[in-house]
Amino acid sequence: MNKIKFGLVPPMPGADSQGLIDFCIKADKAGFDSLWFPDHLAFIAPSPAYEAWTIAAAIAQLTDNILIGATSDPHRNHPAVFAQRLATIDHLSKGRVALGLGVGESMNTDAYGIPWDKPFQRMTESIDIMKLLWSTKETVDYKGDFFKLDKASLLLNLYNDRKSVPFYFATHTDKGLDLIGKSGDGWMPLDLTPDLYKESLSKIETSAISAGRKLDDIDSTLWVFTSLGENEDEAYKTLEPFRYVCIMQDQLKKAGYDIDIPDEYKGLNYFNITPTDEDRKQKFRDMGKFFPREAVIDFTITGSKKACINKIEKYINKGVNHFVLFHYFSPDPNLAMEVYAKEIIPYFNS
Repeated sequence: MNKIKFGLVPPMPGADSQGLIDFCIKADKAGFDSLWFPDHLAFIAPSPAYEAWTIAAAIAQLTDNILIGATSDPHRNHPAVFAQRLATIDHLSKGRVALGLGVGESMNTDAYGIPWDKPFQRMTESIDIMKLLWSTKETVDYKGDFFKLDKASLLLNLYNDRKSVPFYFATHTDKGLDLIGKSGDGWMPLDLTPDLYKESLSKIETSAISAGRKLDDIDSTLWVFTSLGENEDEAYKTLEPFRYVCIMQDQLKKAGYDIDIPDEYKGLNYFNITPTDEDRKQKFRDMGKFFPREAVIDFTITGSKKACINKIEKYINKGVNHFVLFHYFSPDPNLAMEVYAKEIIPYFNS
């Protein structure tokens, strides 16, 4: 069996800048495989939003082995600027940078007048331009619907002239899954049960085969909430207040939960809430009361160490090989991180 990888989401929002740096150094020393920052201008929580790639640059030379990534979008940076930033951090980290891309969230665009139209096409054009600029020190041209290059050059290739950083895609859509199968390096969805994960992964595999690739060419990743405690009751108690972020409404129905959610809550999700809209933010939080305990357990890795191991095994059997853990809802997050590092990770990779 291939190595099962375990990554962490640094405490953004939550920690201050030094706390973020200290956390990342600790994760690297503890043997975790990856760090994935949420690249946001703002968060729903009223906390400082440090710029993800600046923190990534700060830790690049303070860590030795851990992959450094962030989940971003194609709207807030011109791809040439983004390519330069990533190449710089790739040199600082000696080739440990990865990029997660999705279509973006309202909280990072709407209040700032940043266009959010045709996000999928913007994303594919951005990728094309970044790869083109990294491929040569000569000048290049590009003519797309959103971006154009005219005799442009970056003069900065990636570390050791590697062709590209790994591109991970945070998507559940059929169009996105098809893109991953044909050209993606990794898939990083959020909030899926093992069965829902397998269902989408099968679509990726079909597209990969049609493009002459194998599923093994793609890092099958899952961004997942975990609460590790003495038992399920203790672990669920600290997770329960945050049920609203653990499940997306459309995935709840796909998983077979026939729950009547009032019209005023329908369509609400993390991606279409703006931090200044207090009414929608409160409705979003309140929406969690409609999510039953069994569903929350189904969509997360929650319980005792043994229960968490059993749930991880279920995900592995459905195709996950890289877990990105959001562990702060555990009764004791520091202890949860330690148990994962010293007991759970060795269990899967001894």
